[in-house]
Amino acid sequence: MITFRDNKSRRPRKACDPIEGQRVNWRVDDFCRAHGIGRTLFYDEVKRGEIKLIKIGKRTLVPDSEAKAWQHKKEQERVYYD
Repeated sequence: MITFRDNKSRRPRKACDPIEGQRVNWRVDDFCRAHGIGRTLFYDEVKRGEIKLIKIGKRTLVPDSEAKAWQHKKEQERVYYD
């Protein structure tokens, strides 16, 4: 297996470890912060079926693919003013 040196620590990083900046899942607070929305709007979007969640134990996560799909959908809905 190929290993790489992680610059921030001295431990070797396996090739299958996620690379910084590439998310697999988002925590709710991280998703809200990154997309500039509050938790109330986030859970309204979940209730309407606009964002699908996964649960791992007690943790609620948004898959990155779902986050990208939501972002793309919102970009398509954008209203332009002249």
